Amino acid sequence: MNPFRNIFRLSVGDFFAKTFSFLAFVYLARVLGVNTYGVLEFSISILAYLLLLGDCGLELWSTREAALGRDMVNLVARIVPLRLIFATITFTGLLFVLPILPDYPHLRPLLVLFGMTIFAQALNLKWAFMGKEKMGRVAAGLIVGQIVFAVIVFTWIRRPEQVVTVAAIRVIADFAMSGYFWSQFAKTYNRWLVPFTLRGTRTIFRPALTLGTAHGLSMMSYNFDSVLLGFMLGPASVGLYNAAYKPVTVQLAMPVTYFIGLFPTLSRTYKHSHHAFRDIVTASVRLMAMVAMPIGIVGTFLAVPIIDLLFGDDYARSIPVFQVLIWSAVMTILRGTFRQSLNAAGRQDLDLRCAAICTSINVLLTVLLIPSFGIMGAAFATLTSECAWFAIASFWFNRYVASIRLLSLLWPALTAGVIMALTFTLTQQLFWVYQAALALAAYTAMLLVLKQGPYVQRALSKTW
Repeated sequence: MNPFRNIFRLSVGDFFAKTFSFLAFVYLARVLGVNTYGVLEFSISILAYLLLLGDCGLELWSTREAALGRDMVNLVARIVPLRLIFATITFTGLLFVLPILPDYPHLRPLLVLFGMTIFAQALNLKWAFMGKEKMGRVAAGLIVGQIVFAVIVFTWIRRPEQVVTVAAIRVIADFAMSGYFWSQFAKTYNRWLVPFTLRGTRTIFRPALTLGTAHGLSMMSYNFDSVLLGFMLGPASVGLYNAAYKPVTVQLAMPVTYFIGLFPTLSRTYKHSHHAFRDIVTASVRLMAMVAMPIGIVGTFLAVPIIDLLFGDDYARSIPVFQVLIWSAVMTILRGTFRQSLNAAGRQDLDLRCAAICTSINVLLTVLLIPSFGIMGAAFATLTSECAWFAIASFWFNRYVASIRLLSLLWPALTAGVIMALTFTLTQQLFWVYQAALALAAYTAMLLVLKQGPYVQRALSKTW
């Protein structure tokens, strides 16, 4: 099997899926206006927590079990009813919480509709194909969901009053994705129905909850700032902040999906060969460093044309926020391999500690900085916590799982990044497209001078 090529297939597919979603939300930001768009993003931030509660780590656990060769029909029979139970509990809890939320226009109907996606998630069998490393099918399913969402949004949404319809479209798209994966499951295993059972729930729940808690804390580190901004400063601040975050998330689309696809490969490899496991981790860290560095530099130097082109003058206050948040994306990419490696090696306890420490840093700094610095304070809190997460995860991986020479893996990308930044500085008078082209050419040339291309190819060939 070719893990990196397989993962790349998934990453490309998810990139296209996320691009459709990204373009749809750029369109919504312009059509809805700052305040209404802020209410939409605030509700989506709350939805992220509802989806986590409705899953409780079962998707990650079942992906790992599928990667270890467990019987798939039996796994589906045990996981789906459990997820449906959690979905029902979570949706009921949402209905009780609604009265205490801020009285923003359309917020409550948005959340009720968005809450229906918890059931679509419970029925989604994407994890089954992730675990079996059928990444082409996973990529196709992700694209199906996002195309449905984007096409209906572009066709139907024309004015701010239609914001609630956006949530209904999301529900339709998520159930369409779930239907796709069920059809693929039926085609693969020759059955649409499985004998659901709750036997063995205790043996599933504890490790799944550990994985889910770590993932939930990661999500909290990612979007707690949006939720707190909604409570403290109102929907306009959420709209501005998330306009800065949207280009960041699209940059993270391929790397994050790559890490999701890397997880079953690492789980399988660690079980059979610690040496091969270390080789994959080393190659992945080096590759991700080369991917991450230009993302941060391009975002820093071209923030003004990026935000202006996408969102327009109404979102100009998002520019400095974007310049900070883009470096949190760099840190997320750099730490991703270590995080997945800890979980694959059965050290989810260490990943959970990382998540708890760094999310606490983020929450504390967000609470302290937002009153004085507003959305910029939230951005710096996120960046600080991501830097801490990378440092702790890499340290614990080296101490408890496998030793690697981290600096030797990072320095080529850092050196090429300095050359790239100098190129931007020396070409400030040029049109920004030409600046970007020259800077990327300089970055690539420096990597070739440092002979990184052949090195990465050889490193990846060990696992291909």
